Amino acid sequence: MSAVFQEFAPRTAFFPRLPPEELTEAQSRLLLWLDRQRQRARLAELEDWQLDDIGVSRSAAVTESRRWD
Repeated sequence: MSAVFQEFAPRTAFFPRLPPEELTEAQSRLLLWLDRQRQRARLAELEDWQLDDIGVSRSAAVTESRRWD
């Protein structure tokens, strides 16, 4: 996985659009999966009052954070 990031790191510090257009389909799918996993991890770290603000229950957040698809 780190080879993918090392290959594209020198081009730009961030991707303004995910997936970047110059990536192959496999690389784009990998980056999208990694981004979803990052979002799920952050969802699991939210406090109860933050989940209430976005209308998500703790059990729904835990269920979503455990997904690996």
